[in-house]
Amino acid sequence: MKLRAILTAALFATTAACSSGAHVTAPDGFAELDSSEDYSFRATSAEGVVIAVRTEANEPRGNLAFWASAIDHRLQKSGYVPQAEGAVAVASEAGLPGKRLRYKLENAGRPHEYWVTVFVTDTRVIVVEAAGDRDFFDASVQKQIEIATKTIKT
Repeated sequence: MKLRAILTAALFATTAACSSGAHVTAPDGFAELDSSEDYSFRATSAEGVVIAVRTEANEPRGNLAFWASAIDHRLQKSGYVPQAEGAVAVASEAGLPGKRLRYKLENAGRPHEYWVTVFVTDTRVIVVEAAGDRDFFDASVQKQIEIATKTIKT
């Protein structure tokens, strides 16, 4: 998957994958998929909108502002077009602060939405990715993804 490959290269070129139990509650209308080496959680809608969670070591050690900026820079450099609102502050249900970045891109000739929400602890960077064809990434799905992201458990 092109999105996964770009994010993997962009974010964590110098770190090894961590096998973390970080996960979210699957949104209504999504089916949970098996985890993989790259993701500790993955789910998809019938229309192909996906949500996934990965966790990496916080190396080099940075704070939320550092990681959000690094991710944004690499994604824009890779052709992702940021949406007008820029980084939006979010928080998990447990109070962990995060930043949501939203982008538009073309994938297989179709317009897509791509969201990445970053949470940072002293030792880990937790990334919640959501992506899908714009026709299926409607307001209802967006709300479900926002709610699911807040359920992040580390």
